[in-house]
Amino acid sequence: MQRPPSIIWFERFFWGSILIGFLSAGFAWKDMAREIERDAAMMSATTGLVFLGFVLAITVGISIAFWYFIARRGSNVAKWIYVVWTGLGSLWTLVSLFDPAAVRGAALVASLISTLLTLASIACLFRADAVAWLTGKAPVDPGIFS
Repeated sequence: MQRPPSIIWFERFFWGSILIGFLSAGFAWKDMAREIERDAAMMSATTGLVFLGFVLAITVGISIAFWYFIARRGSNVAKWIYVVWTGLGSLWTLVSLFDPAAVRGAALVASLISTLLTLASIACLFRADAVAWLTGKAPVDPGIFS
């Protein structure tokens, strides 16, 4: 079955969010590195940066798995896990707005834009054509009754 327009828009918003998320991490990298160096009592700063890179890579890998299972395999289960994952991430973003130690400036703006794009991607998954595709039900052509 051909992917519906809502799934195509989901992909566009999803990849835009990933791209902006990388920009946000790039803008915040120095701040994150400084924080790790300051708190590096248990490990070296280099180990902390490698660990941070590893965590970012795992997060991106999980996100790409969500994209694959939703946009390419049509998994409704993956959709709901992604919705919960996104909800938790959005709450984390909101909490960070009120954290005085959180990143500010361009990194914060990019993070907020990335979050909005992610929420837009979620909204696409609840459109009728996406719901029909993800649940495996073929959409009904309204012209069939004519």
